[in-house]
Amino acid sequence: MRRFVIIGQTATASADFRLDDLPSTSGRVDVLLRCVRAALLVSHGVRRDVVVDLVLGAGAGHERIVRFVGKDAKFIRPDERSLATLLKKVLAADTDANPSGLVEVRPGVWLARGGFEWVIANLESETPYILDSLGEDIREIAAISAPRTAFFVGDHIGLSDAVRGRLAALGARSLSVGPVSLHAEDVVAVIANEIDRREAGPALRHPRGTPEKPAQR
Repeated sequence: MRRFVIIGQTATASADFRLDDLPSTSGRVDVLLRCVRAALLVSHGVRRDVVVDLVLGAGAGHERIVRFVGKDAKFIRPDERSLATLLKKVLAADTDANPSGLVEVRPGVWLARGGFEWVIANLESETPYILDSLGEDIREIAAISAPRTAFFVGDHIGLSDAVRGRLAALGARSLSVGPVSLHAEDVVAVIANEIDRREAGPALRHPRGTPEKPAQR
């Protein structure tokens, strides 16, 4: 399993945002939703071995986690408005009657009360990585395709010093996807693609088998 934890420092945990003005009314939840699409969705399908945790961090005492579980997810559409509509419904289901643990609101989409520390407390023996433009090159780290990894990605602001320090204390390694700083969703797409390529192995280079040698003339 690979996990992507997308931390929204300004992202609202309330359903009171407008679909026709998502960036301005949601604290840039749009950035997080594009990361969901990049991590979870492929052409005509879903990555079954992926979990995405959105950390909605705006509002002291009102942090929420929205979790997408690939193996159980249904009806996840790739366009931003559909994803925002789904998120709105999930957040609207949050009531005082909900327990503090994870609650499945839609197939494969869960809601929990808590923020970044909740995610840390609920890691499942995963090796953590911090996405950082100054980190180690992803192509130099063999362990990123290990069975259990967690990638922590910041939103349009990045990751706070407090989050970086907390992850560093857990032994997280800094990871870079290349020499040029990219948007969050593109970082996620590069990581997902890199793991896809490693898991495919030699078959990716020659999907129809070893190519024949060219005829001699």
